[in-house]
Formats: sequence, C-alpha cells, structure tokens
Amino acid sequence: MIRSLIVAASENDVIGREGDLPWHIPGDLRHFKRLTQGHVVVLGRLTHESIVARLGGPLPGRTSVVVSRSTPSASSDVHWRPSVPSALSLAVELEESAGKSEVFVIGGASIYTQALPTIDRIYLTRVHAHVEGDSRMPPEWLKGFALTSELDGPAGHSAFAHSFLQFEREKA
Repeated sequence: MIRSLIVAASENDVIGREGDLPWHIPGDLRHFKRLTQGHVVVLGRLTHESIVARLGGPLPGRTSVVVSRSTPSASSDVHWRPSVPSALSLAVELEESAGKSEVFVIGGASIYTQALPTIDRIYLTRVHAHVEGDSRMPPEWLKGFALTSELDGPAGHSAFAHSFLQFEREKA
C-alpha cells in the first residue's frame, strides 16, 4: 500500500490562509481530482469542514477518513478517527478492501506533519510565488525524499505559475 501526501505549497511553503487556499489554480484542482478520485483520503476536521462548506458535502467519488477528537455519525463516504495513525490504518483497510493500492493525506498542516514519517510518496504542486499565510508545511519536510518527476502546470486562468512535482521516499 502506498501512503501519499498531496499538497499545494508556495515557494515559502505556505499552504493556507484563514482556513482556505491562498490561490485559485484550476489546473491544480483538476490534478488533485484526477489523482485522488476513487481513493481514500485522510484529512483533518477543519479541512473537511472547509470542503463541505465549499462543495455542500464531502469530496465526491472519494471516501474520507477525518481525524477529529469528536466523532459525528459516520456515513458510507465519511469515517471519523481520533488520531492520524488510526485514520491511516482505516484508510489502508478501506483502500485494500476496494482493491486499490494508494491512500492520500490531503491536509491540513497538522495532519501532514503527523503523517509525514509514514509517507512513501509526495505529490507537490509548487506555486512559484512567495505568499502570506497562516498555515505552512514543517521545516525541511522534503528531507529524505527524491524528486522523481516534474511537469510545469498549464498556463491559463490563474495568476500563479506552478509545477507538478512528485517525490518518492529515498531508500535507506
């Protein structure tokens, strides 16, 4: 089972501002959907609430495992767990039972930080700008990972140039 982290981060590793993304990059949203569609995603409560507020429900076409100390009632598409390790464990179980082989950690910052030691692959949309924000990736978070692919994002309806990078954990 591959444990992946997917994130968009500026050059100064900012990932959020006031509970939302500090940019709108349609190509990144399409990239995120293409990679995560049909898979299990692990996310924090605030990220889940932000998605529900924006979309009117959880991410369609994905099963969400939400990390939260409170446990609202579960549905077939949303499960609640009290810790990142228990959320990842359930995510792996659900992904395997669906015959798939990759789970995705999708945020926020605390969830990323806690999951990082167990991550095999990182999908990073690098936003080529320094932006202000109140949520960021931890220092040296890419240490121990090797860049395996890089593709410039499409120019278009965004003021932000960006690249899609993929990293794999380096073997010891």
